[in-house]
Amino acid sequence: ARKLPISCLLASPSHPLIGQPRTAASLRKTYPPEGVTYFFLSGKVPRSPQNGEYAITKGTAVRLVLDAFRAQKFYRDVDIAHFIFWYLPKAATSFWTYWLPGLLEKRAPGLANLLEHFSKPWIQENDTSVSQFLEGYVGDSDGKWRWLVELSTDILNSKTNKGLITWSRWAARGFEKDGVERDKINVVPLPMEVKPKPESSYRKPNDSQRTVLFVGLDYWRKGGDIALSAMTKVRKENPNVRMIYVGRVPQERLSEFKQEWIERYDYLERHKLLELYSSVDVFFMPTRAEAYGISILEAMASGTPVVTSKVGAIPEIVTNDAGFLADDGDVMAEKLLDLLTDEELNFKMGTSAAMVVAKRHDPRSVSRRIYSVYANALGLL
Repeated sequence: ARKLPISCLLASPSHPLIGQPRTAASLRKTYPPEGVTYFFLSGKVPRSPQNGEYAITKGTAVRLVLDAFRAQKFYRDVDIAHFIFWYLPKAATSFWTYWLPGLLEKRAPGLANLLEHFSKPWIQENDTSVSQFLEGYVGDSDGKWRWLVELSTDILNSKTNKGLITWSRWAARGFEKDGVERDKINVVPLPMEVKPKPESSYRKPNDSQRTVLFVGLDYWRKGGDIALSAMTKVRKENPNVRMIYVGRVPQERLSEFKQEWIERYDYLERHKLLELYSSVDVFFMPTRAEAYGISILEAMASGTPVVTSKVGAIPEIVTNDAGFLADDGDVMAEKLLDLLTDEELNFKMGTSAAMVVAKRHDPRSVSRRIYSVYANALGLL
């Protein structure tokens, strides 16, 4: 049946370290559901001067607030708004009609009802619940930010918010634990095209050099130090291995990465990363905290097996012999060696990885599910 047309504002912040649109938002934009017209906005987020992606300083906080009130083109004549990663375009205006009603429903219901009269339906998309984010990314182990969890839950449970999209069952459980209404939560993974490398690329002469790829802009959280330590151990057993390292490194650690077997970049454009994913032998991401791991997904879509951590939603992605999960750097080094020395194992896990992505992240299937979320929100189904 032909889909009813829907116009949608798709809005996302830029990446705080590189200033580029978030990969998740770009993927949603690239694969719009049939019948949906997107109007895309990507807002600027002030870059942190530190190596931590989510490091907060007075300067970045002030710039973020000022940026929220800057003049910005805003599409009002849309059927629905879809916000990714808690981003509100032209926040000085849209805050009153999108977030404030939810904050007031319990505290001033009359005013909330008045504001909701001027609101349009909206959808929120996040890869992790607020409590999961605070614990894993910010390090809020003592719960001092619990008030933020409560406020965000009030916003998501508001009448004008018609749904929450998240990418994993792990995140869905987190939102439900935070108090978000269960019937608002939709688990819809990101769309991803599979472009596996040819079988011949898995077959190499025994004396050829093997390559491991690490991608992580946030040095500590992504486990840059663990990657260096594990790869040093790998090279003691097999010196004919090199590492391509894409990500920032603290100034005090730079000298450790100036070795002939390490090829390092602060940042690479996504199209160059996609080329690397298919050209290397193993993708390695020993992350300490991760909501999802898009880089893992992109490596798997290229047919490259992965070695990564057993955290967040990663066990939902790296399934069916698509790679190895471990909690310990020494174990990771062992698994890297297995994949680097056993061609059949590398081929089996690489092809399995591509099959996992093809089954779960097929763009047409994912887009149909996104359309259903919009249609339900608008009462079209």
